[in-house]
Amino acid sequence: MKVKRTDLRVSCQEAELAKIAQPLGFSRFGGGMRMGCGRQAWSILARVIPLLPLLLTGAGCGRSKSGAGAQTQKPVPVVHVAKAETRDLSKIMTYTGSVEPVKVARMASPAEGPIAACSVREGDQVKKGQILVKVGRSRIVESGLEAAQEELRRQEAEFKRVEQLVKSGALAAEQMEVARASLKRAEAQVAAMETGASDYEIAAPWDGVISKVWIAEGNYVAPRAPLVEMYDPASLVVRISVPEQHALSLHADQPVSVTLDAYPGRRFQGRVVRVYAELERATRTLTVEAVLEEETKLLSGMFARVDAAVQTMTNAVVVPEGALIVLPNGETVAFVLEGEQAVRRKVDVAMEAGGAVAVGSGIRSGEMVITRGNEALKDGMKVQVMGQKKKETGGPTDATGSASEAAGTDKPAGNEKPAS
Repeated sequence: MKVKRTDLRVSCQEAELAKIAQPLGFSRFGGGMRMGCGRQAWSILARVIPLLPLLLTGAGCGRSKSGAGAQTQKPVPVVHVAKAETRDLSKIMTYTGSVEPVKVARMASPAEGPIAACSVREGDQVKKGQILVKVGRSRIVESGLEAAQEELRRQEAEFKRVEQLVKSGALAAEQMEVARASLKRAEAQVAAMETGASDYEIAAPWDGVISKVWIAEGNYVAPRAPLVEMYDPASLVVRISVPEQHALSLHADQPVSVTLDAYPGRRFQGRVVRVYAELERATRTLTVEAVLEEETKLLSGMFARVDAAVQTMTNAVVVPEGALIVLPNGETVAFVLEGEQAVRRKVDVAMEAGGAVAVGSGIRSGEMVITRGNEALKDGMKVQVMGQKKKETGGPTDATGSASEAAGTDKPAGNEKPAS
């Protein structure tokens, strides 16, 4: 049943009148007012009744026009975007290792005896043939060598004498062969004594640097006891251990990037020079050696980090990793900006590397993907890109110039940056 507006207004007036009359002693009874306080109450009521239209107009009976039909609008989500691009993407792994020499000599004592002299210490530069250590008790060998050399001289003189007698016919030709055999035995004895004498002097096999010295003068050493170690600085390489899962990803002549703690803030370019043929049984790692391309002073034992590409994709569609969202069901999606709407796409991830992702399908090169603010988005939701002005929807403007201000909001600010 419809209620007329006039009836509604009358009922409202009656309600307001009751509110005013009740404190004055009147009560509603049988469609009228019942007096409870006499003529004085009627006098007060007569003064108030003329003011009722103003009170009723100010208070109103229904909802205010400002509240009627007013509805709160949800703010448009602000997002960051980035363009999907086609480029090569490499997965870089970092391996730790150290600088190690390839050419190393560990010299041991071939004879027993005390150390008579040790002329080198760690870090000394030595030349090929330089005497490093002398082992004592070499006098017996030296005396035997002198005796062998004297016997050799005697046999040489005897051989010449027999040779002349054979030529003159004074001796038979068989004596010549006997003299030659005696001479050969004397030469062999001298060579053996010379070898024994050299066992008591340890010389450098090539130019290098002394890395370790295990003995000092006066120490008594046994045969094959280690004495001195040296290495060739030109043979220093960066040696790393590669886990088994990446053992087949590295190869000779592959470019690498090397950082050394001894050179903070610097990065050196290098290349792989050797990949070992088998893995270490205990650690299941593969040993790989690399050298630096530029001339750099290195020391054995320096700590190194090597960055090497273990997987590379060419001409791949690459987006930032922040553009991808993994749903509870395991599905990977991304939101693509189409006009002012965020459109959800299912994507296939081909490879992740360095904060970027190569997608196999779902996103085309050149499309704008949402990288931030995409956590609560829904498919088809309207969004606003960070750094872009919101478009005006139009509407009435006053005559004081607000229309010109509204028209000017489409112009980008001078310090505004393009959307990322």
